[in-house]
Amino acid sequence: MGEQRILFVSEGLEDEPAFLHKLMKEAYPALHYRIYSYKTTIHTLAARLEEEYPDFDSGDVDIQFVLREMDNDVNQRTLLSSHFSDVILAFDFDPHHDHPRFDFVQRMLAFYTDSTDMGKLYINYPMMQSFKHFISFPDPGYRYRFASPYGYKELVGRESRFSDLTKYSYETFVRIAVQNVKKLHLILHGSYALPPKEAYLEIDWMSVYGIELEMFDEQGITHVLNTLCFFLIDYNTSNFFSMVARHREKYDC
Repeated sequence: MGEQRILFVSEGLEDEPAFLHKLMKEAYPALHYRIYSYKTTIHTLAARLEEEYPDFDSGDVDIQFVLREMDNDVNQRTLLSSHFSDVILAFDFDPHHDHPRFDFVQRMLAFYTDSTDMGKLYINYPMMQSFKHFISFPDPGYRYRFASPYGYKELVGRESRFSDLTKYSYETFVRIAVQNVKKLHLILHGSYALPPKEAYLEIDWMSVYGIELEMFDEQGITHVLNTLCFFLIDYNTSNFFSMVARHREKYDC
């Protein structure tokens, strides 16, 4: 097996990279990774794919190639020409985009499901700042936490008690992942509980997207849900579920 090298493609220049740098330092310090900031939304990427690669999900279109063709920076193009064993795409929901491509984004979710193949897409609701939208650990109110994308960063700034990433430990990231996977189970199955590993592996991310989109269409809000934290689970799923099973009380499972 070759050396594992991970490429994270993030929407933003600040929040996603800062989160990822700290997560990797605390959870996987020996892994090699790079971060490429796309600097625009999932809907812009979807529009580009729809226009130039409408059959992208036939499996013949490499996402690094697509991104490389869109970037004029020599250093960034060199980065995107490098070989990576895993590709992670991290974007916000952005339902208030001027020209949303909801149907095409769902196609992307159906296709980008494996980081070791064509890539894995994580969409955060309503946006990346959801990773720190906690009052405490455990946070009993998280199961009922909804938000509008409008003014969300300011809302999190007022409510979060975990804004300082420098204070995050491995245990902090585990707690964030546990709270969010319980929230995910609530969204899909109506129960705020940690699902078994087998149920987690069968999650239909298109259904999650559809539920969040319907809620936004009807009420202008979404369930607060951070999915990028699931990289902590997805990188070694068996180890994660075994570990939290041994420490259920500690992680509020």
